[in-house]
Amino acid sequence: MGRQIQLYTSLFQNNPDAVFTVDMEGGFTSVNPAGEALTGYAANELFGRKIWDILSRKTDGNHVEEMVKALYDGVRKNRHYFLRHKHGHFIEISVTSFPIFDNGKVAGRYAIAKDITAYKRTEEALHQMEKIFRLISENVMDLIRITDTNGVIQYASPSHLTVLGIAPQQLLNLPCFSLLHPDEREKARASYRQMVESKRPVEKEYLYRHQDGRTLLFEVKGRPVIGPNGEVEHVVVIGRDITERRRTEDMLRNSDKLSVLGELAAGIAHEIRNPLTALKGFIQLLQTEQSTNDQYLRIMLSEIERITFITSELLLLAKPQALRYQRHDLLPLLQTVIKLLEPQANLKNVTIQTRFPDTAPCITCEEYQIKQVFINIVKNGMEAMPHGGTLTVDVSAVGTAEVVVRIIDEGDGIPEEMIPKLGEPFYSTKEQGTGLGLMVSHKIIREHRGSIAIHSTVGKGTTVEIRLPMSDFCP
Repeated sequence: MGRQIQLYTSLFQNNPDAVFTVDMEGGFTSVNPAGEALTGYAANELFGRKIWDILSRKTDGNHVEEMVKALYDGVRKNRHYFLRHKHGHFIEISVTSFPIFDNGKVAGRYAIAKDITAYKRTEEALHQMEKIFRLISENVMDLIRITDTNGVIQYASPSHLTVLGIAPQQLLNLPCFSLLHPDEREKARASYRQMVESKRPVEKEYLYRHQDGRTLLFEVKGRPVIGPNGEVEHVVVIGRDITERRRTEDMLRNSDKLSVLGELAAGIAHEIRNPLTALKGFIQLLQTEQSTNDQYLRIMLSEIERITFITSELLLLAKPQALRYQRHDLLPLLQTVIKLLEPQANLKNVTIQTRFPDTAPCITCEEYQIKQVFINIVKNGMEAMPHGGTLTVDVSAVGTAEVVVRIIDEGDGIPEEMIPKLGEPFYSTKEQGTGLGLMVSHKIIREHRGSIAIHSTVGKGTTVEIRLPMSDFCP
């Protein structure tokens, strides 16, 4: 019996939680060291106090009657109380109390108390975060999904109903690929697997199917959530409808194309006028002779072919084309652009020189879009030299992976602080410029998995460097 008492005394004294006993009058009869630390009172200070002197259900009242009634209940109770510390501040605690029986009657209560102030603060902070997250997810128009490592949807934001016409509850436990256009699903699965295996975020564009049958273009970002063990636990997928933005970009591209054609009109008209004058003169000479002069006819045919070439290129630029990515020899593309712009260069007293490699590099591209980029950049270079000069088109291969096209002018150059802004809509170094040409060029090169960099020195000129993936060397 003595050993048991000793054991109980040790458990009471060494318990990390605060332990109290009170009599039927609510007076403290014992308290362990953890209880002294929690309340700030020494044991002998508590022995002259009632339990409701330091505990209450609220900070503005003691609720003595409720606590007196609890003393006589012969059952276990779990309650939250506010403890008034000796120094005056309140501590929120969780109290589990048990009746103490003597000859079958309740003789007092035994209570164990835990400080839950920090826990409550954390709980409140989490509650606030949950409210904020719910507010964001319910009002944002982006599609937000949380999926497992197999792509099965565990959470879908309410925006799915507004954007795609499908309730988020219907998406739970379905593969996230089911929202995509059927033609996009296999590609998306492969990209998802690669993201989970590499543990790196990805950003792609996919076609989604609205419930009413429409096809929408989305910019989709996937970000793996790494767990404590270093493995992917979940994936957060965010999709943004860019259908209207893409339409606007296409409209800007078409607008810029029309602007380019308008500026080329004067040079093309001048170039066409020269061969027509020659044709007219030779025809007049032929009218005075009885026999046909073969030399005159050859010259006439040559000039007619040049007119045909120029007008054909003009029609190709003006007419919208279906996007067809094919392998092309880069050098003939550039030569075609240079021939097209030579009349305008002559008007501006600009000489276009080329530095081409012996081996022709091949690229996979949409021919007319790449031509449009080179036209925009070469035209900008010519306009940077209003008093004439030399514009150099330099082509070099970087191994077998990449080809670099540098278009170098001898203009006044661009201040360093202005270079990062080039390519933004309606920002231009030209007085009447819109900045759309360079913006469209950046977009086209990005779609071809390439890049554009601009290097310039004030007073010396500007170099526009275009890098494109190389398919191979053309035979």
